[in-house]
Amino acid sequence: MFELRVNADVELRLRDESHAKETFWLIRKNEDHLRPWMKWIDKVESVNDSLANIEANIEDWELKTDLHLGIFRDELLIGMISLHNIDYLNHKAYIGYWLDEDNEGRGIITDSVRCLIEYGFTELELNRIEIRAGIHNTKSRAVPERLGFKPEGTLRAAEYVNGEFIDMAVYGLLRDEYINTK
Repeated sequence: MFELRVNADVELRLRDESHAKETFWLIRKNEDHLRPWMKWIDKVESVNDSLANIEANIEDWELKTDLHLGIFRDELLIGMISLHNIDYLNHKAYIGYWLDEDNEGRGIITDSVRCLIEYGFTELELNRIEIRAGIHNTKSRAVPERLGFKPEGTLRAAEYVNGEFIDMAVYGLLRDEYINTK
């Protein structure tokens, strides 16, 4: 099973079928916290929905198009992080993430994103990694800003979430920029 060690307490792992209940209940616990930013939140109505998502995530990884990893702290699932739309022809992808509200403010997402960036640039030989966040999602936007991503603009009305269009801030990091800041 695929995994990346973030630090002594946190690791990123490809989830399997045994994580379906844990995933479902973590989403339910955080649904009000996630709803303003995640358009998929209300589509997860049962453990079977989580199981289907996990199976699709495994297939995506086998096809090498996406890498969806659970964020585990002391063996407990506390969030998700993904490398989406891996484009080997153009050497680029984008990162998405969410974290259990009770685990925020500890640097877990920042460290997890840093770990996934390292994997993307070194192992997948990407040249560009992008992060997009709702312009009013200050916590999510703080992550790429902390990690040296460059703000590249705003995509107007780019996501349809909870019955309204939201603007998305776009951040990019190039391999050379990352290597020069290490």
